[in-house]
Amino acid sequence: MYRFIIVPLICITMPALADHPTVAFGNEASGPINTIAATTMPAGMWSAGIRTEVIENDEFSDQKLIDYADQGLEGVHSVDRIISTSLSVAYGINDDLTLSARLPYIERKNIREGEIEDGDAEAHGHGDSSGLGDLLLFGQYRISEQDDTEISLLLGLKAPTGETNDKDDGGQRFETEFQPGTGSWDFLIGGAVSHSYKKFSYHANVLFNKTTEGSQSTEIGDILSYNLAITYKLNGEDHSNHNHEHHSDSSETNITWDAVIELNGETRRKNKISGTSEEHSGGTAILLSPGLRVSSGNFSGFLSVGLPIIENMNGKQTDLDTRIVAGLSISL
Repeated sequence: MYRFIIVPLICITMPALADHPTVAFGNEASGPINTIAATTMPAGMWSAGIRTEVIENDEFSDQKLIDYADQGLEGVHSVDRIISTSLSVAYGINDDLTLSARLPYIERKNIREGEIEDGDAEAHGHGDSSGLGDLLLFGQYRISEQDDTEISLLLGLKAPTGETNDKDDGGQRFETEFQPGTGSWDFLIGGAVSHSYKKFSYHANVLFNKTTEGSQSTEIGDILSYNLAITYKLNGEDHSNHNHEHHSDSSETNITWDAVIELNGETRRKNKISGTSEEHSGGTAILLSPGLRVSSGNFSGFLSVGLPIIENMNGKQTDLDTRIVAGLSISL
């Protein structure tokens, strides 16, 4: 079976892990599921994939939202579930440079807020938000490869192609933080390192997303993501005994299994509207994410379940319950 074909395709959306899809995740083809590995694709190879991320929140009850509104806490809201399904494609320009693109479709279920109406505190349901998210263009350049250790530079650009005019059940335009797109140009820079040893491989990455002001004079807070992963090959050959070539032998049709365990973290700054920070936005969340990947020939499928171990959010925000990530890919 050919060497890891790592496709660092990243989904960029908006802040507060409990209210938005995560900032970055790994590839569809092989290796860790949410962590970006340092390995690039072989020259001339294509990869395409689909990934779905489902975030279940411990939502606020209507009474809780009413209580917050009664206390004068403006901007407290609740989103039951976020579903982000993205299509991605990547190409190996050469053995050290991979370019990729990702386009997500984002849904938010049962958006509610506590508000003051005619002097009385009420919980208002706004319905669901959905639409195409922002296009991400991403590049990974491997700067070092020796002794089964690889180091790569990560650079990305998020274009404001997503929906920013979605309306709620009352016909009012959703605030930007609930829109599928942000309306802003964002810039990403970071690095990744990977090391293989027999049936184990170790991966780490850090990525900084610098946001700008977008739709409705809203600037979604800057985001720093940081991830660690260990993968273990349950069957098949060792990670360290590969080369960059794709071999056309019968062993590539065998099914191989990889166990994955990850720590996935994000720290986000507060949102700003017309230059004023929103109290109930931003913060830090770290998830423990066990997963499993199965591969056969050019095809790969994966599943990861993330559970929060640290949540330190600003103001009043819903807690994250679980995050499920699943997907499929093909490499040619």
